[in-house]
Amino acid sequence: MFDFIYIALVATLDRIIWTIDVGPSVHKFFLAPQVGNFRVFLGRVRAVRLYRHAIKRVPAYRDYMSKHTYQGPHISMAHASLNDVPEIDKSSYIKKYFLTEKLNDGILPKSGVMLDESSGSSGKPTSWARGKKERRFTRRLIQVAFKHLIADQNPIVINTFAMGAWSTGFNTSLSLLEVSRVKSTGPDLTKAIDTLLELGPRFDYVITGYPPFLKQLADDPRVDWSKYKVSAIYGGEGISEPMRQSLLQVFKSVIGSYGASDLEINIAHETDFTIALRQALIEDEKLRGELLKQNRGIIPMIFQYNPYDYLFETNEKGELLVTICRLENLSPRIRYNIHDLGHPEDFYDFKKKLKALGRQDLLRLVELDFGVLFYYGRSDLSVDYYGGVVGPEEIRQIINASEDYNQKVANFRLISYEDQDHQKHLLFALELAKGISINAEEKKKLLDIIVSQLFILNLDFKAGYEMANHKPELRAYVLGEGIFDTAHQKVKNDYVWNIDYDRAKAEGIV
Repeated sequence: MFDFIYIALVATLDRIIWTIDVGPSVHKFFLAPQVGNFRVFLGRVRAVRLYRHAIKRVPAYRDYMSKHTYQGPHISMAHASLNDVPEIDKSSYIKKYFLTEKLNDGILPKSGVMLDESSGSSGKPTSWARGKKERRFTRRLIQVAFKHLIADQNPIVINTFAMGAWSTGFNTSLSLLEVSRVKSTGPDLTKAIDTLLELGPRFDYVITGYPPFLKQLADDPRVDWSKYKVSAIYGGEGISEPMRQSLLQVFKSVIGSYGASDLEINIAHETDFTIALRQALIEDEKLRGELLKQNRGIIPMIFQYNPYDYLFETNEKGELLVTICRLENLSPRIRYNIHDLGHPEDFYDFKKKLKALGRQDLLRLVELDFGVLFYYGRSDLSVDYYGGVVGPEEIRQIINASEDYNQKVANFRLISYEDQDHQKHLLFALELAKGISINAEEKKKLLDIIVSQLFILNLDFKAGYEMANHKPELRAYVLGEGIFDTAHQKVKNDYVWNIDYDRAKAEGIV
């Protein structure tokens, strides 16, 4: 009985939202704090409804689930859960089926479908199909977040995300065009600067882009930033708080967005509350001990998300499982594992924790009673590079395939680090085999081999490389010395470092 009532209720709410959804302002009622707890419950009901829909209407999902044994989801008077529904990911689900098999009824509509792509570190590009209704919802969610961030401004948006087939840049421009004025320069430093100089300082601006590009832009002397009012929205990778402070010397606000091509852009975003919370974690050891659930040695990024639209869970490995709770998406995502490490917090439970810790000062910054998302980084041991992702397995394959170097390299490490000016760098650190040394010419040759092979294996890396101000570096270490000495040895080899300037300096990298 409760099952039927709640499913009917969310169906009615969805129809109301769809009917009156003519702009961001209509969302204010649905985002009212008074309905917060009920919003969480209804989001879980929507997730269960989506599972039942996908089992009936999505051929690939039905086939995939038929190969697993599980009890399935349930809805009761006060609880709704996906329970033990198996997770899916890119390798186990997306790559195993043709695109049409993953769509509702196995049909690719004849019109209104946008196909974008990603490659990451998987080698070949993966296409993602997004239908007309899905894109409308995505636009509205981005517009709501955008209007919330810019308050009463009426800015010109300069979109510097990569364009073409890449989803982030294209969807950002389409979504913001209805509520703002947009110029899409892509990650071209001169074009972005020329736009600012041509239009002049009389306008407010919002610049969207990858953090390393925004840093290049902020450091460029061609613009007298003191005359301009510019806000920045970043995505594609995280930033350190020192880097944020550096960007704030030029931009009046720096706000991050969490999303992915596999799912949607702008699933969650930073708020004044989450930024202040992250900064408090850096300063307050007790707060870290109480709130951080994963001992990763880093301060996580923190976002807020609407639990009516997205269900976040964490598996036993500490990885986030994401369910996009809408029926309108052409290709449902249910407990999708993007291999990001993190954990969600129910806002009202989290509020109690902060009060118990005496941090009411943080709660005074809260504007939305949305879920709180802690993001620690990638679980698949990779580093971000200008919107692309580079993993150690790629580097291992490239080195092992090289007849000149496969016997000369004993170990390696991928290092993403910040310099003193908070510019991000990518370093390929190699530990040479016993008795081996290589000269500068050989180092350059090996770096060229790695980069050229990554161009073939990883199209996102190639796009990032072409826009990067700082190209990847390669350093070779004598066996057992430097960052490969006994003090750095672990039972499990540490192939990836994501470190700030202080750590990079301590390690002798800068």
